[in-house]
Amino acid sequence: MAELPFDLIERIRQEAVENDDIYRQRPEDILDLSRQHYCHVEMLNWAISQLGNLKGARILDVGIGEGFSSVMMALAGAQVTGIEVSGVALARAEKLAKRCGVTLNLQEMPGEDLRFEKNSFDGILCMSAYHHMDQERAASEFDRVLRPTGRLAMMEPLASNPPAWFYRRIGGLFSRAATSRETPLRVRDLKSLRKYFAKVEWRGMYLLSVGLLGMERLQKEPSPWLLRFTQSAFRWSSPLDSALLRIPGLQRIAWKMAIVAER
Repeated sequence: MAELPFDLIERIRQEAVENDDIYRQRPEDILDLSRQHYCHVEMLNWAISQLGNLKGARILDVGIGEGFSSVMMALAGAQVTGIEVSGVALARAEKLAKRCGVTLNLQEMPGEDLRFEKNSFDGILCMSAYHHMDQERAASEFDRVLRPTGRLAMMEPLASNPPAWFYRRIGGLFSRAATSRETPLRVRDLKSLRKYFAKVEWRGMYLLSVGLLGMERLQKEPSPWLLRFTQSAFRWSSPLDSALLRIPGLQRIAWKMAIVAER
């Protein structure tokens, strides 16, 4: 990180420390593909599907956390390189990969300083990590390491979703794990991606469903009956959200921004 500005280096270090603390508190038994949250699975399936055929593809997974996305892509036949600023998260991702019988190339590295050659990857996945970064530098690096016909798929929180906006401000009262410098995206923040990518498209995902997830977070450890209820309700609320988000104007108040960029 020697070539990065000092303030960015310090921000990345702070992110690493805070994320290390978050992941140290998470139990080992959740490192199991079958224990992923139903909403997380749906988001991952959507984003991964945007990368096309994964068999033999070279994929860069940016900000992998505990590695669920990387393992899923490796199981589908991809050659996955996963990066994270948190060493604790990477250690957990390695454990998950071993449990699932796959090999990942895991490296401690920020998205703003990718130590790979130009055109190294066929696709890039970035799940809820871009909003933690210097977006201009990260977009430039994504463009540099992605091959000309490759795709970038991202899923990020939207700053303009009213319930999420409110929750972020009172999140300290509930079970919210977040770093201090993260800033959810606004639609205008896509300008950095559009500077480097010829085609950048986005869609809003989840509207009413965010209320179900909020119910879960009212408890530090949601009860089994509550999880069964919210998962069941999600099965009808997610399709309803998709229908509602076709109404002009509602896209901008969705909970998540699903982004696909092409060079």
